[in-house]
Amino acid sequence: MIVSEQLYQLIVMVLSGIAVGFIIDSVRLVVFSTPKRSSLRKWMMIVELITWILLGGATYYLLFWLKDGAWRAYDPLAQIAGIFLYQSLFQTFLRFIARIVVNITWRPFWFIVRFIVAVIRQILQLFINIVMFVIRPFVKIYSYLSYTFFKKLRYLKYNRKQQ
Repeated sequence: MIVSEQLYQLIVMVLSGIAVGFIIDSVRLVVFSTPKRSSLRKWMMIVELITWILLGGATYYLLFWLKDGAWRAYDPLAQIAGIFLYQSLFQTFLRFIARIVVNITWRPFWFIVRFIVAVIRQILQLFINIVMFVIRPFVKIYSYLSYTFFKKLRYLKYNRKQQ
């Protein structure tokens, strides 16, 4: 392997580190843009762990594709350097871009989902209220008849015990 290939691979690993930093930062941004009681925020640790596992698999695939599976000691160091490079130089600009993307796509998506859920809840509540209104006379009749029947049954049982 010649030095220019190693330099190219080093640059690719640094760029993958920058991408990893951006993806993790974006996942955190998306999770924290959801409502506080959402299930996505409750499972944030699991979501981030799955993201790290997927990024690790993608890095391994990148290494396998780039170097035919040959792993060098400078590869993880280059990726860590890329993450630090993202944190120090690119984070403010890329986080700004990610916020714009989240505000354009993710928040309207959540609004639409919450709106649809609210409409479905209201329709179900209306349906339940109509059914309860129709059933209410029968329930009252049943409760009255069952109360009088059980009252008479208790009276009959009481009289039988005394005889």
